Amino acid sequence: MRKWLRPWLATAMLLAALSGGGASVAGAVAPPPVGAGPAAGPDAKFVPGAEACRGPVAGTLALVRPPVSFFSDVPPLGEPDGPLAFSFGRRAAQEQREAVPSGALGAERARILLRSLTLPGWGQATLGRHTSAVFFGLTETAIWGTFVAFRIQVAMREDSFLRTAALHAGIDLGGRDEEWRRIVGDFSSSDEYNRLVVLRDAANLYYFESEAYWAYFEEHKLRGADTWVWSDGGQLHYLEQRRNAQRSAQRANTALAMAVVNRIVSALHAARVAGRPAPAARSWQFEVVPVACEDATAFQFRVHKRF
Repeated sequence: MRKWLRPWLATAMLLAALSGGGASVAGAVAPPPVGAGPAAGPDAKFVPGAEACRGPVAGTLALVRPPVSFFSDVPPLGEPDGPLAFSFGRRAAQEQREAVPSGALGAERARILLRSLTLPGWGQATLGRHTSAVFFGLTETAIWGTFVAFRIQVAMREDSFLRTAALHAGIDLGGRDEEWRRIVGDFSSSDEYNRLVVLRDAANLYYFESEAYWAYFEEHKLRGADTWVWSDGGQLHYLEQRRNAQRSAQRANTALAMAVVNRIVSALHAARVAGRPAPAARSWQFEVVPVACEDATAFQFRVHKRF
């Protein structure tokens, strides 16, 4: 019988001791002294009389855990509030780099300028200006994407007006230069070109010499595979397609000019920020903190953003 009573008596004495001395014990765990190492022991501790939420059960047992941080490469923003808090975030990694002296064009500044001129955003990435680096990089990508799109459009439209010339004028302009393509579009036929251009040139040179006049005409007039005759509506369609191809080529050239401008702006921006310190670190922090109230299951959710 005594073997069964001993555990119950020991439990009753422990509860009586805890309930009787709870008013004289501090309600929190004191921090370790300065210079001391990390405290040993489990995370869960008995804290008699802890100032916790007073519910149906007296607060004679408090669970004390250190805040847990999940940061990458950087220290946490600070100790979260409350006895139980979890914080995690993603912060841009800031590397410690040598300060680039402002003023004269030094070796480091010249290297950064060359990087930005070679690939916009490269110099900014070297200096830790990741937002500016992404901006110039995306701008460069968009410019080259636009250039490629317009060059593809030029090729398609050139193929269209070459086919139109072959179908409606009977002449193959493949491999011909721009002057030939312009002449075919400006004159309704090769006979009209011979009459208005070749005879005029012959008259300017040999107006009073009949034999030389006709000899020049026979030598320079268009014949054979160089002749054409436009059908109804084909010439206007050809001219419209050729103008569209020229507009696409001009827009592609404009994209190339924008690529040059983007490099210049990126180099100037890199030179401007080269002597300045790196921007402040940015992070997200999420906390789960118990609330001091009668409900022991109440928590607060906090989100912090550092710009």
